Amino acid sequence: MARKLLSIMRMKLLFIVLAFFSLNVSAQEITVGDFFNNLGTLRNPAVEWQTNQFPLKLVLMYNNGKTTINGNAMNFLIEPATEIGLPADDVKLVIGQGRSWAALKYDFTAPGTYKITAFDREKNALATASIIIKGPKKVVVEKPIEKVVIEEKVPEKTKMEAVTKEPKNKELTKEELIENAPEPVFVESVIKEELTEEEKETLVFESFYIAFGRSVQSGMLQGQNEKFKAVPGGVNAEVLFSNNEGFGTELIAIDVWHKPLGTAKYDQHYTELVVTIPKDAKQANFKMLLKERGSYKVSLYTGDEDAVWIGSGYVSLY
Repeated sequence: MARKLLSIMRMKLLFIVLAFFSLNVSAQEITVGDFFNNLGTLRNPAVEWQTNQFPLKLVLMYNNGKTTINGNAMNFLIEPATEIGLPADDVKLVIGQGRSWAALKYDFTAPGTYKITAFDREKNALATASIIIKGPKKVVVEKPIEKVVIEEKVPEKTKMEAVTKEPKNKELTKEELIENAPEPVFVESVIKEELTEEEKETLVFESFYIAFGRSVQSGMLQGQNEKFKAVPGGVNAEVLFSNNEGFGTELIAIDVWHKPLGTAKYDQHYTELVVTIPKDAKQANFKMLLKERGSYKVSLYTGDEDAVWIGSGYVSLY
């Protein structure tokens, strides 16, 4: 009896583990849309796309459900169908701290079927999806039916008058030109969308990422954390920041504000500095000394005359 009870308990435990694993796997997915924001919202997701012009820029989004993605980097593998004649493309993506999703803007250059696979930084496959991209639609122009005109015999004078009164060749309308065009005609309407203030802020650096740690080794942040224990002399923190489309500048201006313990606002200016980064860099880092307990708001701007806001991050000493 005891053995039978133990066997039943083991089977129930195995069932629970398998069910949890199944739910965890099914929660992972890849979707494709045409725009995303910093909240992880994907616009117009679809599996089939049609375009009149290449390259077609789409957003590849991996979602891990409610589970935080392991590490601060992952890869997307884009594999075109063999008949397309394009090689597979493996793209590394730096992701936001503590996020359960990651998104990549990607240019597709030819129609066809594409397989997309997401991998974690240890090259474990996370999720797979397939999309179909179609080229320009063919416009079928029907051959106009020839009209048969039966000429009636009329007196010579009347016939001449009819010829004299016949109107000149009239100009075809735009609709008639399109209808009888020998080649396909594509008309695209330009629609300016009304964006929210939050979306306007994310349009320039929409994949911006910032994180804090102890050091950076081979492009990876070590000892990543949002809270550090205060020590005499302060904490030397390493700040890693990135944007998958680059920054468009070699100078980054940093402005830091401090909110002391027990207060509600970042109303104490802490420091400001300028960091030089390599041209066309997509990721860089700098050091910052944190001395006083409380929270710090670290804001990054382009170091030119326009001083465009790139993004902000938060770190604290307790």
